[in-house]
Formats: sequence, C-alpha cells, structure tokens
Amino acid sequence: MMVRIRRASSTRPAARSGITGRLRRRAALPPALAALVPADGRLLGAVPLTDDDSRWAVATAHYLTVVGPDGVELHRGWHEVEHGRWDADAATFTLTWTDDSRPLLLVVPAALSRGERSVGVDVAPFARALRQGVESALVHSVTGQLPSGQRVTVSVRRDVDGRLYTTSNLPARAAGDLDRADADALADLHRRVHDGVGLPTN
Repeated sequence: MMVRIRRASSTRPAARSGITGRLRRRAALPPALAALVPADGRLLGAVPLTDDDSRWAVATAHYLTVVGPDGVELHRGWHEVEHGRWDADAATFTLTWTDDSRPLLLVVPAALSRGERSVGVDVAPFARALRQGVESALVHSVTGQLPSGQRVTVSVRRDVDGRLYTTSNLPARAAGDLDRADADALADLHRRVHDGVGLPTN
C-alpha cells in the first residue's frame, strides 16, 4: 500500500449532534449537502470538488462519500482504497481501488466563490483523513515477485463491520490467467499474509 499524503495535526472529535451540525460549525460544507452524508461517527475532513460549492468529498471514520446536486454520488469504505495520492501541482487526490474499479480523481479548486467573497481551501484535514482511513483498514500485507517477474502485494484488510478479508493488487481476471508457477507463487503470498495475522493458511 502507498499513501502519499502529508501528515497534519490530529483533529479534535466533534460533538454528537448529527453530521449536519458538525459540518456547520466547520463553516465548510454547505448544510444541504451535509444532510446527505450518511451518519458515520466523527467527521474527519471535507474538500470541495467545484468552486461553486455544488460537489464535495467528505471523509468520515469508515467511509469516503462524494455528494452533489443529485445526492450521494459515491459511498465507499476506506478498506476498498488500494492507494491514495495527493498531487499538489495538479491539486488532485487520486484513489485506486482494491477491485477493478476505475481510479477516482478528486480535483480540488484553489478557492470557493461565495457571493462577492473568495474563500480559500485547506486540504490538510481531508488528506489526513485519507491517510488515516486507508492505514487503519490495512491489517497486514506482503509483497513478492512472481516467476513471470510481476510484483504482487497481498493484504489482509478490515472492512467497516470489523471483518477481515484478503485481497491483492492483481486484478481478478489477471489472477485467473496465471500459469501454474505464478499461481503457486501467488498462493504462497496468501499463505504468508494469513500466517502474519494468525489466519488459516490452507
């Protein structure tokens, strides 16, 4: 796993008053969009995706949620994120997934236009939430090279319900096409990662 997100200071837990109330005190996410975010404990960070306040990405304890004019556009657990990266030059968060889903690009505007005012955007809380969310879901991982030369990472992750499961960065279609030597090497990586957390190895 690679999460190239800069560190920032910890966030003080918000009061238990509903997600809309917590966000209103932050003076960031519009209340109408805040009301769309499914309840998930602490609010960790949020960034706008348009300069007119119409779309936001919101990080909570277990989920990444994207909300916009048509409602919830995306709602996925942090355990589903394989890599997260912030490109400051492009002002873009890039997230890749543990399945075969297309990478998600979150382009953050430099400022919001609110009437006659221009409000600057601070990505640090969201960047910190992304890093913490992905790292907290990853329990253990091993990386090895298959006989064909391909490097593969197999990881044990914890989903939003606390269940452990195993995944790899090798797409399911590619795994099904491996020859015998590569398949045996991949199975060995699975045994090693299971052994590392005390899961059955056969």
